[in-house]
Amino acid sequence: MTINIILGAIAIAASVVLGILLRRLLVRRLQKTVLDNWIVQTLGALVIIVPVILGLIGAIAIFNASFVVAALQQNVFKDPKPTINLSWSLIQTALILALGNGIARTLRAMMMRSLGSSRMDINMRTLMARVLYIVVLSITGFLILSVWNIPVAVPVAVLSAFTVAITVAFQDILKNLVAGFYILMERPFYIGDQINITSGMITYVGKVEDIQLRATLLRLTSGEEVSVPNLFIFSNAVINNTHFGERRSILVLTMPQEEFDRDGTTSKILLLLKEYPEVMSKPEPAVMVDGYEDGKISLQARFWVATGQMIDISQVVYELHNLFPTANISIKEPV
Repeated sequence: MTINIILGAIAIAASVVLGILLRRLLVRRLQKTVLDNWIVQTLGALVIIVPVILGLIGAIAIFNASFVVAALQQNVFKDPKPTINLSWSLIQTALILALGNGIARTLRAMMMRSLGSSRMDINMRTLMARVLYIVVLSITGFLILSVWNIPVAVPVAVLSAFTVAITVAFQDILKNLVAGFYILMERPFYIGDQINITSGMITYVGKVEDIQLRATLLRLTSGEEVSVPNLFIFSNAVINNTHFGERRSILVLTMPQEEFDRDGTTSKILLLLKEYPEVMSKPEPAVMVDGYEDGKISLQARFWVATGQMIDISQVVYELHNLFPTANISIKEPV
């Protein structure tokens, strides 16, 4: 008994080591091809499974050889055809499922890469790649049905009933899916744009990382990632901060009236703004009186910057503070 246990453990350990070595060799070779990483890892896992199963069978045979032989003679050797057919169907299903998913992912990546060199925008490339992915998975499903000799009418009827139930139970999810298709087709913004989404007291400001069918992923200006449902975007106003190449900035300067000189103060501010390369010459910067209150005067300095980044505006604020140290300076735009 002890010898059988030791031999069985050695057989299992040897099969695991052999499977790991085969996986490493296969993955290393397949990573040099155009295959998607998912299918490479799947094939690597399948390579490990085969020797491990053989090792388990060997260990069982060593531990109780007479019992295994009797069971095989009683169930398999007497009529092996059903067992062989079932095993072959399972193997075919696993291979078709793994290869179908891997091929779908590979074709999706290849389409995104090939269309990236064209003038087609990223939203349309993403939509076409996902449609191709769904089509390949649908073909994979029909192939699996053919392996098990299941008529197409059966899954169609089940799918119809399932669709009705899903439509009633998951209305919000379906609305998000429709809104996702609309965003990809209509293209109110692109992947990489910075957008503002406001609804009541809730405001999201961030860079669009991905437009999925159910939600849009934003990287907030504070660094976090937020998943915003597409229906929320579809139902509220969206401000695209980077659609145009320039943005207006407004700085408010509040100073005592006795320190204000109509021509001198305005000229100093305009001269300072024109010295910065970030400030655009067209439209020209302008300075105007915003109001008088409690012996103080408020001025608005309006100018346009090429990028709209806060770092460009902060440099101007710093220099204005050095020029007018007693003035209160605040940023009104961009918000």
